[in-house]
Amino acid sequence: NRAGDRLSFDQSYTVSDFHFDQNALYGDNRLPGVPVHIYEAQLLYESPSGFYAGPSLHCNLCRYPVDEANTLFADAYVLVGLRAGFRRTNGFSVFIDCKNLTNQRYAAAIDVIADARTEPNPEIFHPGDGRSFYGGVSWGL
Repeated sequence: NRAGDRLSFDQSYTVSDFHFDQNALYGDNRLPGVPVHIYEAQLLYESPSGFYAGPSLHCNLCRYPVDEANTLFADAYVLVGLRAGFRRTNGFSVFIDCKNLTNQRYAAAIDVIADARTEPNPEIFHPGDGRSFYGGVSWGL
């Protein structure tokens, strides 16, 4: 038993504004490795037949330090996605999820270091996935 067409909009915004507290070496610098502003959103259309589709966003809204001295920063980025699928009332479902449709280059994770100026060849940025497509089928009871 399905209701009519449905349109939903889900979003979240996280602020993580953390700093050292009068540290002898780093003063009141930002804590490294923590994105300050993260915004995520998804718009999803669902039809009575079980079809659903919609775009999504994952945004790191500003650059953030990756070393305790705050001399090296990870860049801001915006990732755009799209998902679609079909759900039956008998438990069968199929979906496709397209991520990073614009093939944005970004650091998905970093390894925190003390001071990028004193590290020889710091390899601390871990690249995020490029444009990617996922799909699946499930059947539950």
